[in-house]
Amino acid sequence: MNIYEHIYDSLGRQDYIAAAAYIRELEKYDQVEAVRLLVSLYIEQGNSQKAMDAWQKLYALLPQDFFTAFLHARILFMQGRYVSAYGELIGIVVPQEKQRDYGEKIFNLLGQCCRILGKTTEAALAYKKAAELAVGQSLQALEYSNYLFNLHYSGEHSAEFLRQAAAGFQTVFGNIQPLLHRTRKKDRRLRIGYLSSDFRRHVMLCFSYALLTAYNREKFAVYAYMLAAEDVYSQHLRSQVTVWRNLRGLLPKEAAQVICRDQLDILVDLAGHTKGNGLPIMAYKPAPVQISGIGYFASTGLLPMDYFLGDVYLDGKQGQLTQAEFTEELLVLPHSHFCYVPLQEVPLPTTPAFLRNGYVTFGSFNNFAKVTDDVLKVWAQILRQASHAHLLLKASVFDGGETEAYTRNRLAAAGLPMDCVECRGISRDYLSEYGDMDIALDTFPYPGGGTSCDALYMGRPLITLAGKRHGERFGYSLLMNMGLEELITYSPQEYIECAVTLARDTELLQGLQVNLRRIMQKSPLMDCSGYMNALEDGYQHISKGYREGEKL
Repeated sequence: MNIYEHIYDSLGRQDYIAAAAYIRELEKYDQVEAVRLLVSLYIEQGNSQKAMDAWQKLYALLPQDFFTAFLHARILFMQGRYVSAYGELIGIVVPQEKQRDYGEKIFNLLGQCCRILGKTTEAALAYKKAAELAVGQSLQALEYSNYLFNLHYSGEHSAEFLRQAAAGFQTVFGNIQPLLHRTRKKDRRLRIGYLSSDFRRHVMLCFSYALLTAYNREKFAVYAYMLAAEDVYSQHLRSQVTVWRNLRGLLPKEAAQVICRDQLDILVDLAGHTKGNGLPIMAYKPAPVQISGIGYFASTGLLPMDYFLGDVYLDGKQGQLTQAEFTEELLVLPHSHFCYVPLQEVPLPTTPAFLRNGYVTFGSFNNFAKVTDDVLKVWAQILRQASHAHLLLKASVFDGGETEAYTRNRLAAAGLPMDCVECRGISRDYLSEYGDMDIALDTFPYPGGGTSCDALYMGRPLITLAGKRHGERFGYSLLMNMGLEELITYSPQEYIECAVTLARDTELLQGLQVNLRRIMQKSPLMDCSGYMNALEDGYQHISKGYREGEKL
């Protein structure tokens, strides 16, 4: 090993002491490269101040170099200075001969900045470029997933475009040969596997908890495959399933081989193209029947994925509304495609916010990347028409600094009266803060997920705008399952009118706040037994049509 290999090996093993020692040795004969690596070392350690100090030395040595600018952008990003990082990145020109080495990293960081700053179209294009420049299958898959995910923040693409874009994901995996499956014994329980990195304290656990705890133990054996570090929630789930395996750190093929040896009948992916997903594992077809759903809202594009989980409200009774969007066949449940189980018991607010404040407060706790300029303009009209109304927003972009200032400027530019807008930063336990709003406003075309369920559970009515695609109808499905069709709208103007009308009817509003949790608990959304019966009927039906991975 030469000294560079020692440094990169140490950084890869997170042995920062050894890496620092090798960097000091390198400095004796290559000062520029040593300082570059020192900056990278401090970035990897998460020490932005030391990284910036070292970067100043690098800038003095090599001020015009593109990599010097990129390292500066990385430090700015670490500091939460996303506006400055974005400004640095768009000015970088990478030499053609260096594109394959550094282009992916630069465009990935640009994509992250754009997503945070609400530049959704630019974010998707940046991730697409990162995927094109990525070297190696795992990195290509990661960046292509980023690209697909970010396409959905805006409504500018057709269903056919999105389907074709998703289908392009399969090209990342070339000619991977699917694993061979043994024919199962007919007299044993069906083996169902669930693959996720979120079997822990995470919003996705609210939607997967029933899968691992409420299954029919006489007819089904459940195998949970965890892809991340575990916590106390993981330990509880471990005790509920038939088999628990943590595949963290394994290469996709290695993980797929582990799963294949378990001789599953069905493997369910719960992440789609979200962070930490297991799609590269599913590409090896470790089970004869593979399903995706719940954690993602659009086609995976992966040919070895046989089905995508939907429901009658998202997709129509036979999936006729949205099947054209998917490379997978839709498995349509008769009510909800998920079951919601809150991770903590929080009492309902005792007094409506409008009684305490003297005015109605609308609110949104969604990931702010979903809040497009079009959404902001509609919210501005609601505040103008609903007398004295306020708006409560809670998201990480309001954690202070230049990003908060940038976002506040976005709100003002959209016409929101800023003296009637309250912005709060992110916090770990936030359910009680729903008591500070009266009416939750859904985002569109990318609606809320966990935050919408949380709002309803905390007694806050949700105004949603139903789109035509599977991923645009989450709020529609929620409210239809609760029998609250009057809160569903089909155009921006209807959305505005519905919000304003409810704000004026404070008697109805208070009644909803008192009764929504009970309505939700009695609905299919929280009926674990009914949900699992429907899902397991689906499992039994589709497993009959397969033998050794092929439809009969």
